[in-house]
Formats: sequence, C-alpha cells, structure tokens
Amino acid sequence: MNIVILGPQGSGKGTQAELVAEKYNLVHIETGRILREIAASQKSPLSLEINRVLNEGELISDVILAHVLEEIFKGPNKKGFVFDGTPRNLEQYNLMQRILNEKGSKFDKIILINTSEEESIKRLSARRTCVRCGKVYNLITRPSLKGNLCECGGKLVQREDDKPEIIKKRLEEYREKTSAVISKAREEGILTEVDGERPIEDVFNDIVQAIRTNFSGSKVN
Repeated sequence: MNIVILGPQGSGKGTQAELVAEKYNLVHIETGRILREIAASQKSPLSLEINRVLNEGELISDVILAHVLEEIFKGPNKKGFVFDGTPRNLEQYNLMQRILNEKGSKFDKIILINTSEEESIKRLSARRTCVRCGKVYNLITRPSLKGNLCECGGKLVQREDDKPEIIKKRLEEYREKTSAVISKAREEGILTEVDGERPIEDVFNDIVQAIRTNFSGSKVN
C-alpha cells in the first residue's frame, strides 16, 4: 500500500503521515527532511545545491528527487510507503509512478489536506526545529516541554524557509506546481480531500476512513 499525503506548507501533512505510517506499518518518507540531512551532512555539489534550493524556498529538481527516491526504494519497505508532501509537480508524479510500477506497485490513495494561506503562515511562523535531532515543534500547537530546547537537549531554531516572506513564496509555488498533481489524482479516482483546519484527531479519522473505503473488502482497517 502506497499513500501520498499532500497539502500546503503548515497543513499538518507531516503529522498525519506519521500517524498513517504507524497505523498501517508503512515507511514514512519525508523527502524534505531527507534532503535537509543530505545538505547538512555532506559538502558535495549535490548537498550544496540542495542547501541553496531549500534556503531560497524553491522546489527540488526532478533530477535530485530521482536520486533520493532510488536510494529510498533500495531499502526495506515493510507493507509500503506513505509519502509526505511528494510528488509536488506532475513530472515528479509520473517519475514516482514509473519507479513504483517497475517494482510492481503504484499509488493507492492520495490525500489532500486543505488549509488557507493565512492558517499556513500562522502555523509555519510558529514552527521550531531542533538543530541536533531535527524534531519539529510548534509554539502554538505542539510546544516543547523544555521551552527553547528539544527533548533531546538540542536548541530549537526557526528555519530560514519558515519565515513569512519565504513561506508566501513557497505557497505560491505549491499552488502553481501541485495543482496538476491534484487534477491527475482526481482523474485517476484516487484523490480524497480533507479539511485541515480542525483537530489532528478529526483529520486523521477522515484519512483512515478514506483508506478503508479505498481498500474495502481487504484486510485494511
């Protein structure tokens, strides 16, 4: 089973992807975090380019994504994957479908979490990331019990791409690029939209119901 969780920045798709991965024993693929780890741990031309693109709020190129995906698919996949925020454009969608098809698999369900631009900016401006372990907190919805420190003791900072001016640029690019993916998924009958401006539990319940409906008659529950 391969599930995609899409939505604008700040929609909570990362949290929902974690919950779906845990419930269905899937591998949670957060390409943004993987790319940030590459950018931080290496000094190769690839890592430098990833770092530049992330800091400027641009989307990762299909060439870089293909490199990352090939590495991901080499590892164990349990019962499948839940992709967090990827694919972001039609080219990435087709690329990922091709790679999955080569492995006898496909996208089974794409969940679109909808939130307004105002809500996305509000949520992301309050987000803080641990410099040591990468764990993400939110000053409004999920603050650290240790104040400005992560549970691991690392310092919490605001990422460059979580500042309002960068957020607006990312949201504009998201709408421009991802609309084609949403249309394609809708045409293929695998898209479900949910309202992301509600409690986490309510959003998750809608996602679980969509997955159950998609796999009615199977052992998925």
